[in-house]
Amino acid sequence: MLVNHSNPQWQRWHHRRFAGEVRGFSLTELMVVMVILAALLVAAAPIFMKSSTKARQASRELLKGHLNRARSHAIATQQATAVLFANYNTGPEAGGKMLGIAEMKWEDDPNDAQPGAYEVKSVLQRWEKLPGSMMVMDQSSVGHHKPSIMDVDENFRVRLNRKDVDARAIIFSPSGQIVAPVDQAIEILLGAGNLTNGQVTATEKNGGKISYDRLQINRLTGRARQTLAE
Repeated sequence: MLVNHSNPQWQRWHHRRFAGEVRGFSLTELMVVMVILAALLVAAAPIFMKSSTKARQASRELLKGHLNRARSHAIATQQATAVLFANYNTGPEAGGKMLGIAEMKWEDDPNDAQPGAYEVKSVLQRWEKLPGSMMVMDQSSVGHHKPSIMDVDENFRVRLNRKDVDARAIIFSPSGQIVAPVDQAIEILLGAGNLTNGQVTATEKNGGKISYDRLQINRLTGRARQTLAE
């Protein structure tokens, strides 16, 4: 049976039959969707906060472990030993995020009347990366009132991922005391951030202020004490 689509009666029936299938969302439906999305965001917030807290705790423990191992190795082998921090010019995947341990050696320059300096002798273990987006921050990136280990001027050349890179270092003498860096308090600032073109940007805030952990390192024992960020 052929249908005359030009028939006005058929056109009116067809419009009533299919008009409901092309309608948009009603205001009530949109409000229901928004309420559901808001509820999901509220439920997910504690999960993200818990994940951030775990990353901070894991970072602190990883750092403390490196300090303890470096100090114990220095005392046991009577060789100066350092905890290494990959410098920011290493790149966004490693800068401020990779930690290493290395034996150090003292080198004198016969052509220089000034005292010698430490150099990296050998890396003792595989480099380890801080979890998530955690990294060792510098003073300016978090607005801290004192320099951190990443603000120290002295760099050490070392192998990382088959490349020669620069690293900051906390060096333990054979007696277990920290001998470098010298003439300044040793502070390590841990926080979530990213690295772009050698510049660090903090990415986590609490109450509108940049959130980070401040660890003070005891020169005699090498122990890290967490204090309030100021």
